[in-house]
Amino acid sequence: MKSFLYILFNEVKRFFTIKEYRTLLLLALKYGGSKRYEKKEVRFNGRTFLVADFKSFFWQYKQIYVDKCYQFKTVNKNQIILDCGANVGLSALFFSEYYPSAKIVAYEADANIFKYLSDNINGNKMQNVEAVQKAVWINNSGITFLMEGADGGAVSTEGTAVESVSLKDEMAKYTSISLLKMDIEGAEVEVIQSVKNDLHKCENVFIEYHSFAGKQQYLHELLTILANNGFRYYLKEEVVLSQPFITKGNPGPMDMQINIFAYK
Repeated sequence: MKSFLYILFNEVKRFFTIKEYRTLLLLALKYGGSKRYEKKEVRFNGRTFLVADFKSFFWQYKQIYVDKCYQFKTVNKNQIILDCGANVGLSALFFSEYYPSAKIVAYEADANIFKYLSDNINGNKMQNVEAVQKAVWINNSGITFLMEGADGGAVSTEGTAVESVSLKDEMAKYTSISLLKMDIEGAEVEVIQSVKNDLHKCENVFIEYHSFAGKQQYLHELLTILANNGFRYYLKEEVVLSQPFITKGNPGPMDMQINIFAYK
């Protein structure tokens, strides 16, 4: 009974103390019945946003605005934020609102999703956001990209040829980077390996790490690279397995997804 009351009290407290939590519930009530992968105009916080898939947007809003997972502190007046895997632009909007003096570069490979990103940047007057329609990769030679229709597009041997941009070349433009945010659906290992000698420029790094069933795992390599660059890190699981010894991984193609928050 005490546990139930504790949970109930905390949820009620969140409702009355966190404006974004109330907005999240209103979004669920208003748009929760939307079909998957259906274009939708969503209104929240005085903004109008075009989304390609409401379910994806809903969980993004929860992480970005309710939990404020990307919020950071910095004394650097010349803030640079590299948003790798910007999707429809909700993270870019958050950065633009919370860090109005920052230069934000938002990279998105999916041509269809990029249209949403571009429209949302222009429609919401994100004047400090630059949109780049390229996949963040280890070189500028192009890559094949599998378009999923929401936030799950990924570099793949199957897919559509898209332009790519070398993260190493992008990072070379700046002497310091306030936040490197990397949500590139499985390409993060190769890309981080390619900039392992440049990460010292970063104050904060976010990496969404994906482990695919039956394939070699590289989490230890990412953590070693971060540690060698003077970062501490916090890990938060996104794919939750209640009985990992029994299932030995998720029954789907991905057996682990970890969000890595690295900071100095």
